[in-house]
Amino acid sequence: MIARLDPRQWPLTLKVPLAVAALMVLVGLILSERVLSRLGETQERQLRALVQTYLDGLSSAVVPAILRDDVWETYDAIVRAQALNKSLHPRSTVITDAEGLVIAAADPRRFPVGARLPSDLAFVATGRDFSFEAGARVATATRILSYPGRIVGIIHATFDTSHLAAERRDIVLTLVATNGILTLVLASAGWFLVARMMAPVRTLSRHLGAASAGRATPVPSDALARNGAEFARLFHAYNALVASMDEREDLARQLADEHRLGSLGRLASALAHEINNPLGGLVNAVATLQAHGHQAAVRKSSLGLIERGLVGIRDVVRTTLALYRPEHAPRDFTMADFDDLRLLATPQARRKGVTLKVSNDVKASLPLPSTQVRQAVLNLLLNAVAAAPTGSEVVVEASIEPRELHVIVSDQGCGLPEPAARLLASSEASAGPPWGGGLGLWTTRRILDDLGASAVAERPAAGGTRIRLLFPFDRTPEMAHVA
Repeated sequence: MIARLDPRQWPLTLKVPLAVAALMVLVGLILSERVLSRLGETQERQLRALVQTYLDGLSSAVVPAILRDDVWETYDAIVRAQALNKSLHPRSTVITDAEGLVIAAADPRRFPVGARLPSDLAFVATGRDFSFEAGARVATATRILSYPGRIVGIIHATFDTSHLAAERRDIVLTLVATNGILTLVLASAGWFLVARMMAPVRTLSRHLGAASAGRATPVPSDALARNGAEFARLFHAYNALVASMDEREDLARQLADEHRLGSLGRLASALAHEINNPLGGLVNAVATLQAHGHQAAVRKSSLGLIERGLVGIRDVVRTTLALYRPEHAPRDFTMADFDDLRLLATPQARRKGVTLKVSNDVKASLPLPSTQVRQAVLNLLLNAVAAAPTGSEVVVEASIEPRELHVIVSDQGCGLPEPAARLLASSEASAGPPWGGGLGLWTTRRILDDLGASAVAERPAAGGTRIRLLFPFDRTPEMAHVA
């Protein structure tokens, strides 16, 4: 609601019509004021000319009668003048002497002869011979009648101007209606034009929103054809960006797969030695059985050796397949998974002359996908073995908090480089692989992002690197008994 009340948050399709409407209202007010001002001036000028003509004719007719003190002739002149100037709509005409006493009037009952003219009708006191206000219903005029050397009378006249006020009112209504219609039409046209102009922007925004929510999709070709050259170039640039993003994602996926296969190859070369040793013992046991199988003790000893050798080979092969073969239904992480990690990393540690120590407090299954957790920990474990100097120790510790699994991988190497530590700790690393190396760490970071986990790389005072992994449980059963 607050965003809706803030004009800065309004869309352009609303701002532009409102701006057009406000501008039209301002222009309409200015134009209306000028039209009404010119109308008032025109009405006053025309009315003044007619009033002066009326007063000129009346003055010529009443001065001789006033000089003869002929009231009836003065009254008759007033009546005839009003009859001849009906277009002026005279309301009242009163002639007084210089002292304000009525000499004659068009309405003798209202203004009897000899009575003093009411002060509100003594227009001469205003000092103006003509008074008219635009939109008023009455106009007033005065004329001083002079005879050489003295004032013989004063004409006080009022005129009905309601027809001029009605004309002004009609013009005001016409202006309001015209301006309102023009404002509505132009505001609607502004909304329509802006909506048409913003349609490509909405299309691009919709695709960008879809890209942020999932996989980016290019703008269809029909949308490219409907828009002008400017937006067509923008859409082509966006489609090129989407294509490059798709290529980058595909390449990243291929690199991750290649890294996975490369890791498998390195492990296979190390595990071949582990398989070859018991095979040699098995061949010797078979030869012993062939030569001395009739002896019960020799037969029992040889069969036990064969069984132990086959179990060892089975465990190595099964562990490798479990790690690199995708699971259709994710299996919960168990203590046996740490035993698999020890089995997979021990050959490489033995070849490097590094001691591998695993401290595991996990006593029950955890609501975490085992394959992904093992892959992430194994990547860090193999990196630690590779970085550790000969004769040093690599430690893996696992512990459980009420709602997350803590795994710590420590080595005594030269320390994790700062770019690699940032790659491991920042979720922004999942945007793309580091082209300068560190693909194993990038793969681990992708796995951590998928699981909502976090990683912190530390450099202890004694040297080396300590990496802390925190895996939150994706289900929330009560884990107190596990801890």
